[in-house]
Amino acid sequence: MTNILIVDDEPLLREELQESLELEDYEVVAAASVPEALEELAEESFDVVVTDLKMPKVGGLELLRKLSEQGFKGRVVVVSGHGAESSREDALALGASACFAKPLDVEDLIDLIEGRSDAA
Repeated sequence: MTNILIVDDEPLLREELQESLELEDYEVVAAASVPEALEELAEESFDVVVTDLKMPKVGGLELLRKLSEQGFKGRVVVVSGHGAESSREDALALGASACFAKPLDVEDLIDLIEGRSDAA
């Protein structure tokens, strides 16, 4: 079973994504911040990390750096409500598998997780 970690500071979006993925039989853990996500990653292994790009204090790019330093082998998907193309390029350069704009289409994410599509 695919284990997914969702990292987003917006509770409603985080919960909706978690519920949608759980309905597809994924094992999902949600974190409200990068420090919380790093705690989860220290305790459990994940196949996929879905992270918001812009969050208070520590954002998705810093999480990508940490994952790279730790040798994370899974896929990292970055989601952003902000149109900063340079940040998306930075995310891809740091190893993100894909960057999606908010609102995220869960079917697009599932296609990526299942290997039915390439980076968006």
